[in-house]
Amino acid sequence: MKKGFCDIEVSKLVKADWNYKEENEAQTENLLNNFKRNGQIENILIRELDTGFFEVVNGNHRLDVMKILKTKKAHAYNCGKITLAEAQRIAIETNETKFESDNLKMAELISTLTKEFSAEDLSKTMPFDDEQIKKMSELTEFDWTQYDNDEVDTFGDTEFEKDIKFKVTEETFARWEELKERVGKLGGYNSDAKVFEFAVIEALNIPEECLGVS
Repeated sequence: MKKGFCDIEVSKLVKADWNYKEENEAQTENLLNNFKRNGQIENILIRELDTGFFEVVNGNHRLDVMKILKTKKAHAYNCGKITLAEAQRIAIETNETKFESDNLKMAELISTLTKEFSAEDLSKTMPFDDEQIKKMSELTEFDWTQYDNDEVDTFGDTEFEKDIKFKVTEETFARWEELKERVGKLGGYNSDAKVFEFAVIEALNIPEECLGVS
């Protein structure tokens, strides 16, 4: 078969036994619901085998769902007769070249979506449960601008700080330092105001994988 985009019979596709992505029953259910709602809108990557079959380089879980739905043909990009090493490299490159999410912008989008779709409906196709979707929507109602005023800084070295002092336990201080480190990993932020923002997000129980924290 010619290298490039094609429609191929699902019966000719085989999963890669070296696929490193973990199985997740809840995610598979979300993916299945995505296919029921939208169909296959992302192509899979395949390579030709000497057996006449095609190995799925990227899209093994999508193949699982297509088999459940008894889909006849799949949209694919055929990489041709590449080596196993080349296929594995492509799998990592295409799976892991991802951009971090702006958590507040995502929360704003979800808040907008809840005006048209119920949290229960959204949770069927997204990696969040009903409660997490509701909390992300509530997150957008918090007034973050109160921390943008240079004259009132509850965390910086300002006159306001001289009027209010906080005494915390060693455990609380250690937790604050831990949050500062994790916030830095999110995008180079290290200000105490940004740490406070992250603490609120964490308190709302938004999963770490959705915040880009490993």
